[in-house]
Amino acid sequence: MKKLVTIALLLTSFVGFSQRKFVYGIVKDSTTQEELIGAHIQNLSSGKLAIADAYGKFRIPAIEGDTLMLSNVGYQVLGWIARESWFVGDRIEFFLPVDTIYLEEVVIGELPEYSRFKQMIVDTEAEDTSFWYHGVPQPTMEEYTVLEKKQFTHPVFIATHPFSFLHHAFSKKEKEKRKMQQIDKSRHTTTKAQQKFTREWVAEMTKLKGDQLTDFIAFCKFTPKYIAETRLYMIHERMMALLDDFMSQQAEG
Repeated sequence: MKKLVTIALLLTSFVGFSQRKFVYGIVKDSTTQEELIGAHIQNLSSGKLAIADAYGKFRIPAIEGDTLMLSNVGYQVLGWIARESWFVGDRIEFFLPVDTIYLEEVVIGELPEYSRFKQMIVDTEAEDTSFWYHGVPQPTMEEYTVLEKKQFTHPVFIATHPFSFLHHAFSKKEKEKRKMQQIDKSRHTTTKAQQKFTREWVAEMTKLKGDQLTDFIAFCKFTPKYIAETRLYMIHERMMALLDDFMSQQAEG
């Protein structure tokens, strides 16, 4: 009797093992096509977890119809439904788009009444892009997609994505990309500052002209970074406060 029970258990284990399948995949950046180290893969149907290795590759148990959710810091969280074709042939490629959005400053000329403004906020429906299935059009990519040093050196990031931290910290390619990003940001900041803090605008606000206007702009000593990151009304307040000091010095000179 014991032999029959043992044989039955062995047959059951063999059948279960034979039905077990794996999805072999590789996670990549949808823009650069580069592998994402330490990306998280979760089978929502079975609860199984996997982490992409140093080459972005992973293996996770699954069967046809299971839902796989892929995520990585700084990227959109995507879901795919496992298909039969995944279990034969080459490794499946999964692409994650960057989840970084930069919005330009909006200057509002006249605010509506409080009750109307409150209702407008209530009626606003923000688009939820935190999870979507493969096949849905991808969101538009924005610039500055490289993780900055303060992002990947954050204790939470290091604790949850140690492989990604090592990659971003020691990869020469990532260092070069960060340098290029800083150059692009500097150009973007300068352009934005030039468009916001114009000579014509300062002249209109201060009523100064000619050399006096030029001297006052130099007197303000506003850096491009300050102008680009500061609200226009705050720049106006500070500028008008400096105008009194400037006119006093002009009168003394």
